[in-house]
Amino acid sequence: MHVLAVINNKGGVGKTTSAVNLAAWFARMGNETLLVDFDPSAGASLHMGFDPGAKSMPTLCDYLIARERGLDEFIHPAPVDGLFCLPSEPSLGEFYEEVQQGDGVEVFLERGKIPERFRFVVCDCPPNMGSLALNALALADYAVVPVLTQYLSLPGLDLTLEVVDKARRRLNPTLQFLGFFGTHFDRRTAVAQKVLALLRKQYGSRMFRTVIGVNSKLVEAFQARQPILLYAPRARGSEEYHQLAKEMMRRINSMANQ
Repeated sequence: MHVLAVINNKGGVGKTTSAVNLAAWFARMGNETLLVDFDPSAGASLHMGFDPGAKSMPTLCDYLIARERGLDEFIHPAPVDGLFCLPSEPSLGEFYEEVQQGDGVEVFLERGKIPERFRFVVCDCPPNMGSLALNALALADYAVVPVLTQYLSLPGLDLTLEVVDKARRRLNPTLQFLGFFGTHFDRRTAVAQKVLALLRKQYGSRMFRTVIGVNSKLVEAFQARQPILLYAPRARGSEEYHQLAKEMMRRINSMANQ
């Protein structure tokens, strides 16, 4: 089992889009995959076609208040064969704070509770460095960070790395940083080209070669509540996430063999 936490302390960087579409491609490539939505905004759950507001199925929030039950009860099949989702809902953050204050719980979802049948687990973290993000890092093998290819995104990267290091020291000594990848890359602008060059110069091999470009089909796929590989399989965004998923798998295999 390989557990990835997709994390960034900023919103609007393509974190949820990336978590959903990477998980979908891992599954499409023959790996049973679980997408865990740690974000109370439930963007990943919505992207997968679930409606947390309807309360028609149990969510991660329900597991939080009934942790004696098996996690399988809260995991639901997603539209791609081999892909499953543990959805979120807006009440998750509020309930987590109450449980923390009452029971002193720091980590409510433990790695040992995740069914072993999953080859990949992709955690979509909230756009902050609070307790829910730390819980995802506590059970993850790897942290991956999407980076908006704009200058305003650069100052926050060191903070994200500091939080990953904090989680490693305090919660999860086996946590590794897998890498950064560029998102919302507009090939038509010199600014995006300069920011990408700067990222590659500053972070070197920690940057994935694959870059996720600006693509209207990715937005449409969210509106259609489908991963891009279902909504527009031939779109550039679909192929880029396919290439990124393959690159991540190669890097994971390389790190595991070191």
